[in-house]
Amino acid sequence: MGPDEKILQYMTSQNRPYSATDVLNNLHKEIGKTQVVKSLEVLSARGDLTEKVYGKQKIYFLNQNKLPSLGEDEMKTLEAGITSKTRDLTVLKEETRAVESELGALRSSLTTTQARARVAELDGLLERGKEKLAGLKEACKDIQPDDKAKINKEHDKLTREWRKRKRMCLDVINAILEGDGCTKSKADLIEEMGVDTDESVNVKLPLAGS
Repeated sequence: MGPDEKILQYMTSQNRPYSATDVLNNLHKEIGKTQVVKSLEVLSARGDLTEKVYGKQKIYFLNQNKLPSLGEDEMKTLEAGITSKTRDLTVLKEETRAVESELGALRSSLTTTQARARVAELDGLLERGKEKLAGLKEACKDIQPDDKAKINKEHDKLTREWRKRKRMCLDVINAILEGDGCTKSKADLIEEMGVDTDESVNVKLPLAGS
């Protein structure tokens, strides 16, 4: 295996941004620095890698256009549905806990007549909450097991891709910040590069396995 193929294999397996010095050190100087620089330029010229220049520093990473399409519209639809149902269930659980807590407090502090009236009122709220929860569960029954498994699998894949690309973006930014001649703060650099962070667009990366 020649140096070009060896470096491309390494960059493909890592799928992270590196400078020529990073590649040299990560390969334990198995390939000389001059050849590393040459190979990175060759791989970039033929489209296997993407090259970004920041001041005097060059950063290389795998050409993301060669990765399989993930369907952004489908990802947004799945995320919206999951977020909506998760929000509904969370609200119902919180309402149920609040009602049960208030019931316990009222039974010990009100007169018998007052307590019975308030308990009846809260029991009604609790029953309506249970009916709403049952409706949500019934709606979920319409989703076939195979479809549900397919949706969960696709969601997990898209979440992993989101996490991977977020990490790659942050690695590029950190590599620039650590390079010679960069005097900007992380926030200023992100703004200058026009990068939308999760926080700036008010989204949250799902936890692994969620």
